[in-house]
Amino acid sequence: MKNIDTARRHQLRALGAWLASGLFASTADAAAAYPTRPITLIVPFPAGGPTDVTARIYAQAISAELGQPVVIDNRPGAGGTLGGGQAARAVADGYTLLWGGTSTLAVAPSLYAKIPYHPVSSFQPISRAVIGPLVLAVSNKLGVRKLSELVALAKGKPGVLNFGSAGVGSIIHLTGELFKLRSGADIVHIPYKGNAPVMTDLLAGQLDMAFVALGHMLPHISKGDIRAIAITSAQRNVLAPDLPTIAEEGYAGFESREWFGLVAPKGVPSEITARLNAAFRHASAEPSVNREIARLGYTSIQESPTQFADAMAMESQKWRDVIVRAKVEPL
Repeated sequence: MKNIDTARRHQLRALGAWLASGLFASTADAAAAYPTRPITLIVPFPAGGPTDVTARIYAQAISAELGQPVVIDNRPGAGGTLGGGQAARAVADGYTLLWGGTSTLAVAPSLYAKIPYHPVSSFQPISRAVIGPLVLAVSNKLGVRKLSELVALAKGKPGVLNFGSAGVGSIIHLTGELFKLRSGADIVHIPYKGNAPVMTDLLAGQLDMAFVALGHMLPHISKGDIRAIAITSAQRNVLAPDLPTIAEEGYAGFESREWFGLVAPKGVPSEITARLNAAFRHASAEPSVNREIARLGYTSIQESPTQFADAMAMESQKWRDVIVRAKVEPL
């Protein structure tokens, strides 16, 4: 009887090893052949905004590199966490990816008590793709021409001036909070549902000021519809070389930049991670991609998955500190 049981155990072990080897071979073959069908790229914000526009530029370039369509799937809601959660729950086979950004991957975990993902445990970083500054723009009705005048006006009228954002926890909201902390200006935050209504009310003079992506601001600056008084990057931007940085204007070390990049669900095979990263590097080097990204006020960048993970951790800590100090709470 013992001999029979021993024989059965050997048979079961052999069968298990055979099945495991077949599964491993199947997974390895699939990774090596990747991609063999269209890829879905989840964008966790509405169509037309900076997240969506940059995603579409890269999706087209990556599609050409990979030989398969990269299909944009806009899943807005809950400050980007709805789409982030859907991407985190997807099968880790490289066919569902997330176009994440500062708000989704660096801010949300510190802002919301419960979100359906975590940037570190839920996702595999591929690469950041674009990075760019914001512009501090003011309504012409304010009559200020430089940052020092704005701060003086705000301090002289505490709680009267306001600034708009695309929603609580958005990068333009937290940049405003960082500015309040550094300048001591008492200005009131007005959250909107997206960038478009912010611009509408800023142009109409219903808003006093806002931090807005450079590319979105340039046409209005050139026409004189609104006045740009400072930029949030560490250095001046070639698209607006006469615009001083906030750091130059007396707030040393002030910097806020919006960025976007690609992540995959945790567990995606390393071969697929490497394939996607290589495709991104190739896309970032394409002159046509660089022109389109530059036109929006951003810069194309190339990073390894490790570099992206390190950047995400650093940005998360930075904005966590702002959220705590400014006592920001989600609506």
